[in-house]
Order: sequence, then structure tokens, then C-alpha cells
Amino acid sequence: MKRMRWLAAGVVAAVGIAGCAPVLTVQNNSSIPVRVVVRGSGNNQVLSPSPGESSSAEVGEGAYSAYAIPDAEWIEYARLTRRYLGDQLANADNLTGAQLMDVIRRLKDIAARMQAYEGAEGSSGACRGTVSAEKDGLIRVAVGADGKLQLTCG
Repeated sequence: MKRMRWLAAGVVAAVGIAGCAPVLTVQNNSSIPVRVVVRGSGNNQVLSPSPGESSSAEVGEGAYSAYAIPDAEWIEYARLTRRYLGDQLANADNLTGAQLMDVIRRLKDIAARMQAYEGAEGSSGACRGTVSAEKDGLIRVAVGADGKLQLTCG
């Protein structure tokens, strides 16, 4: 029984020590999916938060740099979705009024997102920051008035 207590205490201590690394969170405030590459402490990480969501990772202490690019895989998904919705619209006779309105709404939504993506395509935002055991990091991703990606490290 004593061995089990020591084992449990050792596991708790190990988890506590491992949990002390700073956390870097990427908050995607844009309307498009992005990939954010974070470089620092001798390693690279890629985080891919969906629009309006965030992703986090433990990182080493010290300086880091980050850059974001539009997620290229998403545009293919959007094109396939638009094609599927267009096919449904072409067969509107098989849809109820509510289903037709939903297809139209989804088509408008995907068109707006694709336009935002195409405006940001080829752009990348970048920033630099510092994290420590006492201070986690936050990277905010947005699309500026010019349609290009903008990053803010804090």
C-alpha cells in the first residue's frame, strides 16, 4: 500500500512539474481558417484554429516568432461545398422552402468566406513575443482593412 502512495505521489509531482511550461494560445479572430507557425526555444509548432476559435500549445520559455498563412486545404473544402450546394440549388424542385432557404444561406456564407480567403491569400502576418513560466503568450489573428492577415503577439 505504501508503494502505491509513493507511486501516486510521484505521478502527481511529475504532472505538476510538466505543467509548468508556458502556454501559447493562438486566437483566430478572422473569418477564415489559418495555420500559425510558432518558432522559438529550438522548435517549431503549427497551430490551426478555426475562425472564432483558439488553439494552445506548451512552449519553451523565451522569445518566439509567429507567422500565419491562410489554410490552403480549407479553400478546396469550400469549393467542394459550393459545388455541392450549387447542385442542390439546381435540383430545387426536390427541396422544401426551408431547405431551399438554408441552401441559399449556406451559399452566401461560403461565398463571403471564400472572398475573405482570396483577399488574404498570399499574405502572411507576423509578430514576435516572449513567454515565461509566469507569463503565457497570446497571438491574435485578424484580417485587416486591406484584406491581409495581421498578427498581434502579447
